[in-house]
Amino acid sequence: MTQRGATLVELFVVIAIVTVLTGLIIVPAYRSYVAARGPADAAQVLAEDLALLERTAQNGRPHEGASLVIVSANPFEYRCHRGRPSSVDPNSTLGAVLVERRFPEVTLESGPIDASTPLLFASNGSAQYVSGGVVASQHATIAFALGQ
Repeated sequence: MTQRGATLVELFVVIAIVTVLTGLIIVPAYRSYVAARGPADAAQVLAEDLALLERTAQNGRPHEGASLVIVSANPFEYRCHRGRPSSVDPNSTLGAVLVERRFPEVTLESGPIDASTPLLFASNGSAQYVSGGVVASQHATIAFALGQ
């Protein structure tokens, strides 16, 4: 009488082969997926932080405001501060850091805001920036482009 079935060693060999194949196929695909999600995830977090800055400016002291300061465009890194730089707004000073973010796989590709131009929030909920010594309209749309 012959027995049918697999030995424990044969079972482990099959499991090892399946594990290696899974690692070769699924892990790179997952890494690509995560890398592609980086800019969208960073944009979502940035939008939440901008809302925080707007609320901070609206609920702060008169003329205090809030600021988004870009530390680096590649990789994308920024700080959210209470207050505004006195070089831009003599009625305020750059205060405590509320939030600091760094996205190692994301770059700030374009937009009017960069390491030399902070995004400023006023107590009326408006956001502005200074470009070439000129303050942008508080009603203008401010676009950011994030990439991998």
